[in-house]
Amino acid sequence: MKKVIGNIGLKIIFFFLATWLLVPSAFAQNNSGNTAAKDVKVYVQYKILKDDNLNHSNINVEVRNNSVLLNGTVPNLYERALAGKDAADESHGYKIKNNLQVAKSNTPSKEVVKNVLNKIYRNGFYGIFDWVNAKDTNGVVTLTGWVHDPWLREWFQKDAEKVAGVKQIKNEIQNDYGPGYIGYRAAWLIYSQPEYQDSQFMSNPPVHIIVNGDSIILKGRVYNKNEGAWLQNLLEFRTGAFSVRNNLGVKS
Repeated sequence: MKKVIGNIGLKIIFFFLATWLLVPSAFAQNNSGNTAAKDVKVYVQYKILKDDNLNHSNINVEVRNNSVLLNGTVPNLYERALAGKDAADESHGYKIKNNLQVAKSNTPSKEVVKNVLNKIYRNGFYGIFDWVNAKDTNGVVTLTGWVHDPWLREWFQKDAEKVAGVKQIKNEIQNDYGPGYIGYRAAWLIYSQPEYQDSQFMSNPPVHIIVNGDSIILKGRVYNKNEGAWLQNLLEFRTGAFSVRNNLGVKS
C-alpha cells in the first residue's frame, strides 16, 4: 500500500515539474513566433527600400496570419511584380498577398502606345525578324505581332510592363519559330541594297521579315509604294517563298 501511495506521489510531483517546465517553453515559442513575424516585416521593408528599381514606389508592408500583405501604389506593372518577388525572397514560409495597384496616369492612350513600342524597340533582341504592335484601352495594352524566338514574347511583355499607365497586358504576340533559309535569304536581298545597307542594325529596322511557313510577310515603313512593290517582287522571284505579302506602310 505504501508503495502504491509513493508511486502516486511521484506521478503528481512529475506532473507539476513537467507543467512548470512546459509553460515557459510554450510562452517562449509563442513569443518567438511574434518576433519572427516582426523580423519578416523588417526584412521585407529593407529589401524593398534597398531595391533601386522601387525608389519611386509607395509600398506598405504588413504581416498577418502567416501572410505578407503588400498595399499601396506603384507606377507600373513591373514594379508591382518586383515588389512581390522581393517580399517572397525575404519571407520563406509566408504567403504573399500582392494588393499593390498601378497608380492612375493621365497619359493619353496614343502616348502610352508610343512609350510601349519605344521600350520594345530599344530592346537589343528586337530585330528584322520580329514585328510588334500595341493598342491601349484605358490602361489595358494589347500586344500583337510575331517573334522569331518564343522567349521574346515574355521579354517584350516585361518591357511594356515598365511603362507608366499600363495596368494590364494582353500578350497576343505569335511565334513564327525562326526565319529559316527563306527569311535569311530575304534579309540578305533587302539589306544588301545600297539604300538599306547597315540599317538592319537600327533599334527599329525599316523592313521586318516575318516567315510564316513557306510565306513571307513584310512589315515596316518605306519611302513610297513603288519601293514596297519592288521589294515584294524581289523576294517573290529570288527567295523561293510560296507567297510574299506586302504589309509595308509609307513613311510620312
